[in-house]
Amino acid sequence: MSEEEKLAIVQSEFERLYYPNHPVRNAIETLDSIEVVRIIKEALK
Repeated sequence: MSEEEKLAIVQSEFERLYYPNHPVRNAIETLDSIEVVRIIKEALK
């Protein structure tokens, strides 16, 4: 598979997952609502 084909696949999947109503995007956007995640983010600052 050429580099261009690989890049096209990655771009296609990114667009699919970035769709506003996709469950993966929604889960990522709400990660900050989980206390453990907030604690880790604060510790990394």
